[in-house]
Amino acid sequence: MSTKINHSARVRKAFLDRIRSLNLRTTSQQLLAALSLSGQIAMHQPNMQGEIPQVRAVEQMKKEAELTSQVTQEEHQEVIAKMTGFANRAPGHLAKEEELYLEQQLVDMLQFEVTAELDGHRLNHSIGVMGGEQHLMRFPGDSITQHDAYQEAGMAPNRGAFGWFTESGQLTPETILREKYYFAVQTMYLPDWNENYQTLKPWYKFRKMIVINPAEELAVVGVVGDAGPAQWVKKQFGGSPEVIREGKIWSPKTHGRILLFFVDDPEDKIPLGPIDLSWGAERSFSVVGTDVGDETVEEQDL
Repeated sequence: MSTKINHSARVRKAFLDRIRSLNLRTTSQQLLAALSLSGQIAMHQPNMQGEIPQVRAVEQMKKEAELTSQVTQEEHQEVIAKMTGFANRAPGHLAKEEELYLEQQLVDMLQFEVTAELDGHRLNHSIGVMGGEQHLMRFPGDSITQHDAYQEAGMAPNRGAFGWFTESGQLTPETILREKYYFAVQTMYLPDWNENYQTLKPWYKFRKMIVINPAEELAVVGVVGDAGPAQWVKKQFGGSPEVIREGKIWSPKTHGRILLFFVDDPEDKIPLGPIDLSWGAERSFSVVGTDVGDETVEEQDL
């Protein structure tokens, strides 16, 4: 009997270790492996109270899975709390070790590459305050009435620093989303901007980035669509009306304090728009198009 119980204990330990190793993105294959181990437990554990061994094993698996889930949720909230602490620091950058930690946590959470520095390029700040911007003109003659949402934000009198939001002079689903989810960043204050303007401007034009609002457990993927704000404004970034509202950037919890990182997406697979960072949220990154009529540049059914 002693040998049988020791073997059962070893099998049970292997099963529990397997369960603890599973994360939020557990695959069906991993679950099948865990269930296989539960079957071994059922076969080798003695039946002390007339219970069905298989039922007892599955119930034990559920209890352990729930416990592991709770621990993982706790760890998730600890990461969010650290991010919130980072976002509330003085504008600038994190220490390198902290930056690497944050990048890794974001990559694990989002499942795509996020970085403070990309291709040797880095903004003057990755931590700071994001102010609200107006809509931008997408094409010559654009008007606020042709923007489908948040018209109360108004529209800037001039086009953005990086040009029209068109492709070959045409408004497309992709360019509509670029204007919807644009960031203003202080490229004009980069130390080498004046010297390398001709190479830096095309690199930054519509460069994909992500704003992290850990206080609200939200993020928004957008593009660099304008330059600013001016230093005297005392803010380091700007966000479109959609970014500010859908990202809850100026909620009572946030007060504009956010993190802004590059998205390393050379194949352009990560869609623009808000992302729920809360525990257990489903994060699906299928590209969503926007219909545009053939004879008009007005947005249709956005």
